[in-house]
Amino acid sequence: MEFTVRRCGWGKDHMRGKSKGQTMVIIALVMPALLGAIALGTDVAIFYFNWVQLQKAADAGVLAGANYLPDNPTQATNTANAYAENDGAAASEIQSTTVSPDDLTISMTLKRTVPYYFAKVLGLSNGTVSVSASASPQYAPSTVNATSPSQVPPGGDNNGNNGTYCASTGSCGLVPIGLDSNTKYSDGSSITLQQGQVGPGNWDLLALGGVGGSNLRTNIANGYNGMVSVGDWVTTEPGKKVGPVDQGFQDRLTLAQTVDPNGTFSNHTLNDPRVLIVPVVNWEGQNGRSQVQVTAFATLWLDSYSGGQVNVHFISQVIADSFGSPGAPYFGSRGHPILTK
Repeated sequence: MEFTVRRCGWGKDHMRGKSKGQTMVIIALVMPALLGAIALGTDVAIFYFNWVQLQKAADAGVLAGANYLPDNPTQATNTANAYAENDGAAASEIQSTTVSPDDLTISMTLKRTVPYYFAKVLGLSNGTVSVSASASPQYAPSTVNATSPSQVPPGGDNNGNNGTYCASTGSCGLVPIGLDSNTKYSDGSSITLQQGQVGPGNWDLLALGGVGGSNLRTNIANGYNGMVSVGDWVTTEPGKKVGPVDQGFQDRLTLAQTVDPNGTFSNHTLNDPRVLIVPVVNWEGQNGRSQVQVTAFATLWLDSYSGGQVNVHFISQVIADSFGSPGAPYFGSRGHPILTK
């Protein structure tokens, strides 16, 4: 008897076909969830991108605006709005820009409607991005002309010897006049510098980065770029030096007519060359060229000069590239703004 065994035609091929069929069913079941996840991830990424852009605009706005606090809250608000718009926020997205009652903090809230694209299949049409930011000037500065706190030596031991005058008229605000530490500060009040001797041979002039009339004139006109800290000892510049003083301040007044012709002590641009930063020093016991210690910094507005005497107003203003300290005496100046929220 003879038996013949034949291969069944539906064996492995049949199983392969069945496997393919199962895969297709699984893909068909998984695909909607997979597409949904991709769609949701894409919309979340778009949402996050808009949040980042809006937060940057709010941060830039309040940091710029805080430079005008506390003296000019209206200008602070206008500047914050302008900077936020320059950084990509639409005017309609600015929900509020407010200054605190003490004029020391500016806050901004922005809101944007972000359309969904893929999530529409889930019945979602758009979402809302809302951000807020606040900024304030720092305490009275303990160091000026420093780009970062890490630059400042412990205790500030640079002694005003690590800089020179700036490159052009009005490009720096720190000028070589030492305001007597016994002067009473009052925001908006007028005082006269160089009105008399503050010690034998001294009329409140300083020799920052060098000595002599030429260095003095250029330091007044251009400003001094070296780091100076509370606690530093700086050299005095003896003599009244009427010519260099008048010439230096005239350079600043001439430039001001181009930079900010309508500026006043209570309303001016930040780069107005009539804004002066002066060290506050202790003049007691000084005789001729000597050393005086810096105790604080004051911000002044240059009104006029005559025969070496300089008429100024006290103003309250932020000093760029300066860092505040709660222990520094306050003479109107504040450290550059920082985000507080």
